[in-house]
Amino acid sequence: MRAQSLKGLFTMVSVGIVGVGQMGGAALRILLEQLPHAQFVAMDRSAEALRRAETFDPARVRGRIAEATAETVDLSGIDLVLNMSGPFFAGSDSLAQAALQAGTTYIDIGDDLEATETVLAMDADAKRAGIALVTGAGWSPGVSNWCAARLLDEFPTSDGIQVVWATHERDPGGLAPLRHMLHMAVSPCPIWRDGKWVRSAGFVPETATDFTFPEPLGQIQAYDTAHPEPRTLARHFPQLRNASCKGSLRPGWANAAFSTLGRIGFGYTDVTVDVGGNEVEPAEFLWKMLWARHSASASAKSGEPLTALMVQALNGARVQGALALLDDAPMSRGTGLGAAVAALAALQSPPPPGAWGPEVFDWQFALAEFERIGRSLGGFGPGIRNLTAV
Repeated sequence: MRAQSLKGLFTMVSVGIVGVGQMGGAALRILLEQLPHAQFVAMDRSAEALRRAETFDPARVRGRIAEATAETVDLSGIDLVLNMSGPFFAGSDSLAQAALQAGTTYIDIGDDLEATETVLAMDADAKRAGIALVTGAGWSPGVSNWCAARLLDEFPTSDGIQVVWATHERDPGGLAPLRHMLHMAVSPCPIWRDGKWVRSAGFVPETATDFTFPEPLGQIQAYDTAHPEPRTLARHFPQLRNASCKGSLRPGWANAAFSTLGRIGFGYTDVTVDVGGNEVEPAEFLWKMLWARHSASASAKSGEPLTALMVQALNGARVQGALALLDDAPMSRGTGLGAAVAALAALQSPPPPGAWGPEVFDWQFALAEFERIGRSLGGFGPGIRNLTAV
């Protein structure tokens, strides 16, 4: 099916988006444009976020107060639900269970291993119910997995995949992304090495490796990251003996800062602190402090936002091929677009029943749509770049 024909389809489709903050709002805007005849249910715990989402298209967006981690979320009448409400390690399985019970196709942007394992553990139930549950369909994981699938098609003798991401944000974003970053600093990283699972510490100097991206990023150091790409790639592609993910914050000093903050206590969620008679989660305090500093210095230049992704296909230690993608925007744009493309892919060709990573979608359709829509948004430079192997 040609991508351009999607706009004329799905006149009776109802799409639910849970969590309409920066990333969920980005996905909603894209899908409103790409599916002009579909109806949308925006769900969030914030009434303000829902009011903002409804302004995107009052005739087609209906807001509903909902909490993704609640025991029951009503998904009746919804054909496909996008779970955009992080952090996913805090409990994304409730919404997947609700989708299973409602007979609704489920897609999330989960980037924590705990959430990935929870969804994948529902594989047998999903197959019995005839429902598809897809986890990790955003930027990284998501676009990274589709790039890996493309490389494995182009270089069939490859036995390894290395994913590298980098991001520079001008503001601290929401509490959920911050909690995710701090959580990565205290979570062991799963690495598929020589056909076995090993653990590595997250975001520590001992795991640093140099990578060269296209300009304007250039050479960076990236660190082992507790992302789920290795888990789903190794599951989907049995020829792989090695799979890992590394990440980097820009500017470079932020890596050590976040790693230290996570380890001294801000990365843990099992303790709260009494502050003036109020129980405060350490990460929430940190986020409010960062936001206050950002607001106080909003006129100061802190560098342009940048999001970057590189995926390498390996044969042993040798790089056989590599793809890179850069966007001059925060990661929320790439993640929202990745999620929207996953939804389009699921509507265009429904995935088989079961629990899957984003590799279940046709990479040719997904990457073509990602580039097409990304350019229409004014981002992603020259698109996905082939890099010369060295």
